[in-house]
Amino acid sequence: MKILVIDDEKKIANTLAERLQLRGFDAIPVYDGRSALFQLRSDVFNGIILDLRLPDIDGIEVLRQTKKEFPDIRVVILSGHGSAEDFRTCLKLGAIACFHKPAKILEISEVLAGPQKKSDEAT
Repeated sequence: MKILVIDDEKKIANTLAERLQLRGFDAIPVYDGRSALFQLRSDVFNGIILDLRLPDIDGIEVLRQTKKEFPDIRVVILSGHGSAEDFRTCLKLGAIACFHKPAKILEISEVLAGPQKKSDEAT
């Protein structure tokens, strides 16, 4: 599976990508919404891990555009600042799961690979 990791904190994005690679994913980190949308339009991804607070485009807007253009892509929200309301909005827009940072990489990778919906805050 090819995964796009979107987080403005480079250390977090890079670490997540590396940990996913150790679990057999092809993971690419990007650090802002515009770069994420460019990558999504330039390559084929099975899923994304998306932070809600980005320096240029709000993560919810990135999610909205992503699901409009690529409805089958699996989106996991991973945010240090997301509220329960933010997470409910993301799930309604098509995210398959929402987690607060720090989240366990095992849970994230299982959600990306499997069909279930999961959230630690939205229910």
